[in-house]
Amino acid sequence: MKDIKIALRDLIPIDELQEMQDSFSEVANVSIRTIDANGHSLTNMSNVLSICHEAYKNKEIRDKLCKQCLPAFLGGEGIIDEELSFECMPGLKHYMVPLKVSLSSTTSLILGYMIIGPVVFMKRNDKEDYRQIAYKMGIEFDQLWSWILEFRVFSYRGVHSLKDMIENMTSRILNLAYAKMVIQKKMSGDRSARVFERRAAAARYIDEFLELFLDFVMQVTQGNAGSVMLLDSEKGTLEMRSSRGLPSEVSQRASLKLGEGISGLAAEMKKSFLINEGHVDNIISDRLNKPAIFSSMVVPIKSREDIYGVVNVSSSKAQPVKFDETILALVTRAAGIAGVALASMQN
Repeated sequence: MKDIKIALRDLIPIDELQEMQDSFSEVANVSIRTIDANGHSLTNMSNVLSICHEAYKNKEIRDKLCKQCLPAFLGGEGIIDEELSFECMPGLKHYMVPLKVSLSSTTSLILGYMIIGPVVFMKRNDKEDYRQIAYKMGIEFDQLWSWILEFRVFSYRGVHSLKDMIENMTSRILNLAYAKMVIQKKMSGDRSARVFERRAAAARYIDEFLELFLDFVMQVTQGNAGSVMLLDSEKGTLEMRSSRGLPSEVSQRASLKLGEGISGLAAEMKKSFLINEGHVDNIISDRLNKPAIFSSMVVPIKSREDIYGVVNVSSSKAQPVKFDETILALVTRAAGIAGVALASMQN
């Protein structure tokens, strides 16, 4: 395979890449775009900010601004640093996430980049810092400042957590697709062997992916316990595939039929449930049987209308964390990313 040129679109269709990018953007509430290894756009920007929208309409602004939105090694004017970030103007940073596949244990190939930003890192610059920039760009000073105020402020941990999540998730999807390509070429004459190898590769990447996904959910919710159950469509059951903070006898044997328990109902109805004291959906009120739980949520993992499983997270009365609609929305968006990823891995 070393002599074969691989493009990002060879491994994942652009519409799926767009959907994945949109989901990352929605979870983080930040602009994201995807380019190939030569700096050419592959997707439409997700969550377009006002300044970017204005640049699309105004050639003068576009000529002065947009060259700063690519690093110099890809034909722009941004100066890249050791963290793969660059500024487009003072205090506004873009972060590049490599999209790559492993060709061997020591060699990888970068197929493109997801670019996060522009965002404000740590602290917004003073308004006066942008007066000269507004003058050079021919923009009203107050107008430019109002655009600057739209940019999300990220902490060091926040931006690196987002970068790590995107890089790990896209890496697993791309490497699985690449493994399928290799298997297809090596075993083109032996269908049974090809199917077996592909399923083995898919199972390995799916398990790794689910561990990463659950870690992310536990981090953003600060829950005490959590699990991911995947749907076995042939059996019509949900099977435990990853867990945190659950007794081993539960995590090793958990299996539910569709419609059984709260998790089975969430999968069957493709509906999320948030459970707090004084906040219980009437649909599930007669299914609550865990008095030690303080707060919990069950969220279906789906892509479009296809259901792939559920993610459960809870906090105990001993270590109470009350989940709310904001946290539920965040986990729901993260589950949407997981659904897109699983759709790509399983198909």
